Amino acid sequence: MSKVKIYTTNEQIQAMDAKHILDEAGINYFEINKMDRAYAGVLGGSIELHVAEEDAEKATQLLSKLK
Repeated sequence: MSKVKIYTTNEQIQAMDAKHILDEAGINYFEINKMDRAYAGVLGGSIELHVAEEDAEKATQLLSKLK
């Protein structure tokens, strides 16, 4: 199963909102957190959400309101 990156943010609250929307829609996702946890995002970094290729279109539509 191929994964597709569908969302990137540098705000943890936005990532939480996106994950909640995907959970409510029953879409499984994989999170990659590139933020430095010691400084809670002060030094930069990002959070990426990836979904299965077959869920990418639906997930992108659901999350389009957040961008």
